[in-house]
Amino acid sequence: MMHDWFLLSLVLALLSLDISAVGQFMVARPIVVGPVIGMLTGHFELGLGMGALIELIWIGDVPVGAHLPLDLCVLSGVAVAFASELTTAKYPPEAAMTYAIGVAIPLAALSTQVEILLRKFHVRWVHFAQRMALNNHLKTFEWINLVVILELFLKGFLMAVLGLTLAHFSAGLFQMFPAKVIEGLYYAHWLLLALGCSAVIDLVVEKKNFLFLVLSVASILCLALIGQVQGIWLVTLVLMAGLIITLFFLGKGENA
Repeated sequence: MMHDWFLLSLVLALLSLDISAVGQFMVARPIVVGPVIGMLTGHFELGLGMGALIELIWIGDVPVGAHLPLDLCVLSGVAVAFASELTTAKYPPEAAMTYAIGVAIPLAALSTQVEILLRKFHVRWVHFAQRMALNNHLKTFEWINLVVILELFLKGFLMAVLGLTLAHFSAGLFQMFPAKVIEGLYYAHWLLLALGCSAVIDLVVEKKNFLFLVLSVASILCLALIGQVQGIWLVTLVLMAGLIITLFFLGKGENA
């Protein structure tokens, strides 16, 4: 996998521009970056799963005021590429995914700190552009924009190269883990999934639809155990039953 480091770094650098420089079409989100990198490494399903997992966990980390979120583009890109390298018949993919995310988190934090320093440096470009505008050199804004975009691209490229390189050299540590540690990493993957689900629930659940959530869970357990319903029919029946019962109890509460 790591022999494609140049292509992977180039793709991550281009996607990272969407965060603050070009477009902002949300293509730098993990749910997009994960499948893209997974497709390039030949592990599309792994990339899709990891992208969704990372998206769930950090979905509430948004830029508000002076807060700059973790660089999720680097995190998801490096994690998926690294997990693709670690995924073999010897190790379960869930364990490789957990280890890859753990390695990629500090690299993403480092990328965020570099972004903060770069934005402070960009203040100098703003002051320079203001001085040039006062002297009627308005075209200065054009090439300053190009320079800033180039800086951001190089930053994304270099951080991706650094992340992929450090992750690659830590692969030996993963291979030295005993079977019990690998088993722990396997189960930790499901804990991360539960953490991601709880993060989403914390964002969307209110008092009114909390009842809907609880009743839906109760319905899915009853239908699965008693009715032996499976697949998409189980999900459909659960949602319908949870909605009907929720509306019934909410209606009684309003009448009271």
